Amino acid sequence: MRSRGETLRGHEALSSMTAIAPEYVLARSVLLDALHALGTQRNAVILVGAQAIYLHTGDAELAAAPMTTDAGLTIDVERLAAAPELATAMRAGGFEPGDQPGSWKGRSGVLVDLMIVPHQSGRSSPSARGARIPSHAANVARITAGLEPVLIDHEGHEIGALDQNDQRTFVVQVAGPAALLVAKLIKLAERCAEEDAGRKSRVDVKDALDVFRLLRGVDLETFASGFGCHAGDAYAWPVAERALAFLRVAGQSEEGRLARLVAAASGGDRTIPASLVVLAQQLLGAVG
Repeated sequence: MRSRGETLRGHEALSSMTAIAPEYVLARSVLLDALHALGTQRNAVILVGAQAIYLHTGDAELAAAPMTTDAGLTIDVERLAAAPELATAMRAGGFEPGDQPGSWKGRSGVLVDLMIVPHQSGRSSPSARGARIPSHAANVARITAGLEPVLIDHEGHEIGALDQNDQRTFVVQVAGPAALLVAKLIKLAERCAEEDAGRKSRVDVKDALDVFRLLRGVDLETFASGFGCHAGDAYAWPVAERALAFLRVAGQSEEGRLARLVAAASGGDRTIPASLVVLAQQLLGAVG
């Protein structure tokens, strides 16, 4: 596990933005609601998804401003206590179960997803969606592949509000850039495969833009350190290898899937797909 004891207030990472979308301000506030509700179980969660990415990259000087309307927390079962019980804590914090396992609806309908990796889920069926965690309610967390590197690649940050009237801060583990990149690439790979198989498309171009944010906003040395960490773990490395394999196929040509998705997400900025290709090639050259 990478842990340098760094702190990062949320507004500092986004300080270069001229305006922060109100949806993102609200999403951060609801994330803080969830962290407050979880109490001491905060020791067992790791921030993932777009909010974690923006903490590492800020706006990355893109025309498309960072914006997300949800939050994602990966649960490390090995650090989870029996109490407080997760579902009870979330309900007491003002959250209601959403439509899917692990989905919790907070203020103004903003969702916080509690997720768990397959090998910690207590389920053996590959089609299972809801986790079975001893001492906690069934389906309190959603089984999500691609997050395995997150469990060993994270560091502590102080997360603050983006609303100047909200003074709350919490120290929480945040997934490292390499782990976040793997998670996004695995998500895209799976959804592109579904689309290619003729199933209803769930591909979100914003995920591809988040890949580009990471590649552009994080230096190669940091990525190399993260992937080096993954290489020593029996669960993390096979997932990281699959992510890198998808990047090799989809990210090294402007005609590739990733470049086309980024082009669609970037509002017609033709320089972004070309930049993605160069950055992907540089990363693959550095980490294999």
